[in-house]
Amino acid sequence: MSQYSVLIVEDDSQASYTLEQTINQHPLFRVVAAAESVTEAQQLLSLQPDLVFLDISLPDGSGMTFLREIRQLDLNTAVIITTAERDSATVAQAIQFGVNDYLVKPLRLSRVHQALDDLADFRSQLGSASQVDQLQIDELMRKNRSQEKQRSTPKGIDANTLQRLIDDIQQRRAPFSAQEIGDQLELSRITARRYLEYLEQQGMVRMTLDYNTGGRPKQLYHLTPSN
Repeated sequence: MSQYSVLIVEDDSQASYTLEQTINQHPLFRVVAAAESVTEAQQLLSLQPDLVFLDISLPDGSGMTFLREIRQLDLNTAVIITTAERDSATVAQAIQFGVNDYLVKPLRLSRVHQALDDLADFRSQLGSASQVDQLQIDELMRKNRSQEKQRSTPKGIDANTLQRLIDDIQQRRAPFSAQEIGDQLELSRITARRYLEYLEQQGMVRMTLDYNTGGRPKQLYHLTPSN
């Protein structure tokens, strides 16, 4: 299966690099270019990317300007917003212009992969048949959540691996990193972090940043008091 091409529009070079690494871990997506401004992004539209990860706050204007241009050009390009902006008016405007997802910074690796999985499923379902019935439309429009409700864990989270991880961290009293968990359970750091982010969403662990590293802050996880 061919990969979907991705353009990143992000003025923070470190955030852009981290996002690129995360996207390229997904087997169906590959970053082909990155832009740091609206002007640069407009020039890269000639690549006709399948997907754009778009920040809203850019040095020469709003990412919404670029989003409107994509829609006016009638490109078959999906757009996922990545931003720290959470006000309802901005979210409503993004939805109005047909974004495929809206991710709030700081980005979670698991949430980025969920957005990619959702888009891949969306494109696959639309491309596999010339017509779709009402149930399929409801699923595509995210109005039918029955399948998700039947899962004990979300896509990408294996129940057995999750239980092994929970058993391990419940024995720990000191803060721990994704690398430490990965080494213990023979998982990659990225995979361990995805599971820890899921447990953070469930309220079982909380994440803090350790700035006493002499370099980039280190993410440390703690069991919540009730656990």
